Amino acid sequence: MAVSRLAAGLLCGVCFPLSVLAQEPVMLEGIVLTAEEQAALGRVEIGAERLEDVASGSLDDVFAEEPAVSVGGGMPLTEQVFVNGIDQQQLAVSVDGAPQNNSLFHHTGTNVVDPGLLKAVRVDPGVAGADAGPYALAGSIAYETKSAIDLLQPGQSFGGKVVTGYADNGNTATGALTLYGRQGPVDALVYVRRDSGDDYEDGAGNEVANTGADLNSAMVKLGADLGDWRAELGLTRIEDDALRPYRANIDGVLGGTNDPRRYELIQTTETLSLKKANDGGPWNPEFRLSKSENEVNTFDLATDGETDPDFNLGTASTVSMVAQNVNEWNGIEFTTGIDVQNRKGVYDGQYGGTDYGFREDTHNTGIFTQARGSVDRFDFGAGLRYDWNEFTGANGQQIDTDGASVNASVTWHATNELSFSGAYSSVFGGVGLASVYDLWTNYADDGAYDDLEAVRAQNAILGVAWERGGTVLGGDLFSTKLNNARKYLGTVDAETEGYRLFVSQEWQGGSASLRYTDTDVEIDGSGTTTFYLRDLGMIPGRMLTLQVKQDVTPEIQLGGIVEHVFEEDGQGDATSDLDRYTVVDVFAEYAPAQYENVTFRAEIGNLFDQDYVDRASYGGDYDSVLGQSEPGRTIAISASVKF
Repeated sequence: MAVSRLAAGLLCGVCFPLSVLAQEPVMLEGIVLTAEEQAALGRVEIGAERLEDVASGSLDDVFAEEPAVSVGGGMPLTEQVFVNGIDQQQLAVSVDGAPQNNSLFHHTGTNVVDPGLLKAVRVDPGVAGADAGPYALAGSIAYETKSAIDLLQPGQSFGGKVVTGYADNGNTATGALTLYGRQGPVDALVYVRRDSGDDYEDGAGNEVANTGADLNSAMVKLGADLGDWRAELGLTRIEDDALRPYRANIDGVLGGTNDPRRYELIQTTETLSLKKANDGGPWNPEFRLSKSENEVNTFDLATDGETDPDFNLGTASTVSMVAQNVNEWNGIEFTTGIDVQNRKGVYDGQYGGTDYGFREDTHNTGIFTQARGSVDRFDFGAGLRYDWNEFTGANGQQIDTDGASVNASVTWHATNELSFSGAYSSVFGGVGLASVYDLWTNYADDGAYDDLEAVRAQNAILGVAWERGGTVLGGDLFSTKLNNARKYLGTVDAETEGYRLFVSQEWQGGSASLRYTDTDVEIDGSGTTTFYLRDLGMIPGRMLTLQVKQDVTPEIQLGGIVEHVFEEDGQGDATSDLDRYTVVDVFAEYAPAQYENVTFRAEIGNLFDQDYVDRASYGGDYDSVLGQSEPGRTIAISASVKF
């Protein structure tokens, strides 16, 4: 993006501010966005109300109101998350504090997340705290799941919730059961969900082959209050096992292999934490052990001419430990600690009748301290971490690197209504793993890894915000530069620049918000394509969302979201432009007063039957790629009962 364009965006943000003042006094974390409001410096927070609305949906539904977070893929298996145009593989992603290994297969999603499990979601684009962990090159995404104590009402020792739903497009049925209780100091929660359906139709009325829902999700969470301490054990598991397109996230490639094959997804996260309640004293420690594993296996189908079909087995996993302490000094909160992560990517398979097996590993040890506080009209944050990264390649080659990461931010509340903010970070990322399905024979060659270097990111954000009563206006400029980002056995420089504008209005019984983002992404200083951006990013361009909610009566709420994505010219060796589209989703929710624990919800997704491939999906800028179209008009009904 040209400097003049950035300047114009900043002036626009200053003269017509469009984002919310931070709800919290600490600015290092960035802009806060809930279902109704947004704060300074880019942070996106999805709270309980929004998550309740999309409990039977997918990640695309979770982030539908926020154009800065894009989710591609027409089904959960293929959903990929991008933040300001950067692939989440370049962010630190965690579930209940358990780091996720995002490097698996570019034709599937990197993390399948069931919204029904979630209590909260936080996205810090660009500048993240030092306590977000290693690999937070372009920010962080933190998913937090529910526990029994979040759901139990005062005086209640046992409860539950049943959710059932049906969507006509694909005849998809959804059912979820949550049970939770507490006995003395011990509490427990059990959650199970099943989605089952047929292939859906796109907006043109064409059946999108091998997209039928076949998802199983489960979680067990145990907790115990031990005086001033709380211990929690969490176990989650998500499975998807069905016939999918040969390349699961696209319908096919002209002249390529397009036969369906079986995809098996098994994703697990295990966490054990022990935390002391913060009593304001100097000793408030937290300890956390975790393991996350994402397994994607593909199996070609046997034919008359091939009785020993090829298969691919891929696993990306992370084992981690965190020990940290939180204390306060003169009104400033300090978080200091150490974290250790062991990541691995393993591929085993058969291609053309020949067996192959490869593995890469990283071991990272980091120490960190993060300060957050306020003085007079200034909120500030600053953090420092140092990491030692040990990488082992498929041929046994060792690359040891180390480096420091710094971040700083400040918000000046010029008046009670107007604030100006800025944040910067320089982040060391070591040498990361390749995507498991990229591992191939040349990775075992002598000297295969000689060209790899440690990646470093530079992030900057400038923001302005104004709030009066129920009106919020704001905007911010952002920039992320990845230097020596890994691309197979070499490196590239990737960069994303852009700006966001935001306006919201609340009134009695209702709210509306309008959000706009304009983002450019380049590799090595030039415009690029979805092919060359694999594992690094996507091409968001200009995106606009409008969200409206209104309580018609105390029992009935109506609302909807309009998403408009503007046309973008193809870059690099692209053979097609990226088409514009407009998608409208509407809903009605009914909570009868005489049955306070019952809620009915009706939705129409893609109201006007728009035929489109999501901007965050792969291949839209190539004529030879048959992109995976999103579902056409979908009428869905659901009911939830609490007991």
